[in-house]
Amino acid sequence: MIRNTSRHAYRRINADGTLRSQKDLIFSAINMIPSHDRNYGVTLKELARQTGIEINAVAGRVNELKKEEFVEECAKRKCRITGRIVTPVTVS
Repeated sequence: MIRNTSRHAYRRINADGTLRSQKDLIFSAINMIPSHDRNYGVTLKELARQTGIEINAVAGRVNELKKEEFVEECAKRKCRITGRIVTPVTVS
């Protein structure tokens, strides 16, 4: 269930262009992965650290990019930051 505050925040950042710029920045960061590392991908936490965008916003924008088929999931691996097994993403 999406809370009203979440809907309000989404509408606000969509209206002021923040959503678009976050998505562009995150896609650019994913796209900058060297071609020899594409199968290795990048984790959400790594993206958050690289872009300076909060993890919750990174997760939302990456989900949108997945739905739009700009990025896809890679094989699971350990995150370089958390050490947890996660599913990184790469460009489609």
